[in-house]
Amino acid sequence: MDEPMAPYSRFVVDGFDADALLGVVRDTRFEQRLLAAGHFRACLQRLVFPEFSLDSGAYTLPIFASGSFGEGLIALAMAVSCQQPMWANGRWVPAGQVMVFAEDSELNVRPQPGGWQWAVLLIPREVLQREAVARVGRELRLPRRGWCSRPAAPAHAQALRYGVFSALDTAARWEGLITPEQLAAQAALLLGAFVDAVSAADAGPQRRADGSWIERHRDAVVRRAEDYLKAHLDRPFDSAALSLALGVGERQLERLFRDAYGHGPCHWHQLARLNRARTALLQADTHDSVTDIALRLGFGHLGRFSVTYRNVFGECPRDTLRR
Repeated sequence: MDEPMAPYSRFVVDGFDADALLGVVRDTRFEQRLLAAGHFRACLQRLVFPEFSLDSGAYTLPIFASGSFGEGLIALAMAVSCQQPMWANGRWVPAGQVMVFAEDSELNVRPQPGGWQWAVLLIPREVLQREAVARVGRELRLPRRGWCSRPAAPAHAQALRYGVFSALDTAARWEGLITPEQLAAQAALLLGAFVDAVSAADAGPQRRADGSWIERHRDAVVRRAEDYLKAHLDRPFDSAALSLALGVGERQLERLFRDAYGHGPCHWHQLARLNRARTALLQADTHDSVTDIALRLGFGHLGRFSVTYRNVFGECPRDTLRR
C-alpha cells in the first residue's frame, strides 16, 4: 500500500526579518533587504513533489533579493502578480512572463511598490524536457547558462497564473495526508501549465540567454557599487568617493540605482545600514543594548536612528530587541 505524503507548507513572516526569508526558495539562500517604509508581511507557501518543487511568496512591501537557485536545477520564475514590471538582472520583466534560469544561475530582483507575489519552480533539466516532449512533442529551448525571458501572450500568462493559484489553493485545502496518486495528479497539472507557457513563448525570437551587453554592464556596475557601500556601512555616505572607486559618474550611478532600486545610492546606503541594524537587533545577545548596537554600526545620533528605524520597520529598535 502506498504511503501518504504531506507536501504542502505555509508560514507567515510578520515584520521584516532577513534571516527568516533566506530560504524562501527550496535549498537556496536569497539575501533580502527591505526597500520601503511600513509594516512588512510575507506569506510563503511551498509544494514539494517527487521530481520538482514550487515556492511562492506574497509580499506587502518591495524588497531587493539576491541569490542563486538550487544546484543542478532549472528555475522557472515569474511574478504571479505585480502592479508594474519588476527589475531583474538589469531588465524590466512584466507579470506573467516566465524567466528561465540555467542551473546555478544568479537572480537579483526588485519589484515595484504596491504588493508582489512571485513563484519559482525548481526542476531537473531532464525532467522538464521529458514532460515537454510528452506534452508538446518537442524539447524546450532552454539556456545552457545564464537566463532568458521571452514575451508571453496574455492568454498563456493568465493560464499559468491560474495554474499556480489553483495548485496552491488546492494544497491549502488538503486535510491531513494525501496519497501519491493525488500528488501525481496535482504535479501534472502544475508542470503542464509551466510547459505550455514556456513552449508557447520559445517559438518566437530568442534573446541572449545572459542578457544584452548593456544589461550585463548595468547590473555589474550596480553590484560593484553595492559591494563598495556594504563595505562602508559604518561611515557616512560619500557620493564622490563611490564614483571615484567605481570609475563611474555620479549622475550615471544615480540613474542606475533608481532603475535597480527605485531610489538613489544615498537612500540605498541608509536603508542598507538600517537593515543591518535590524538583523543585529534580532540576533542580539542578552547583554546587548540598542545604544551598543547603534554605535557599533556607525549611528552617531541615537534619537535620529530610532525615529528613522521606526519609520522604515514600523516599530522602535527596542521592540525589535525584545523579540
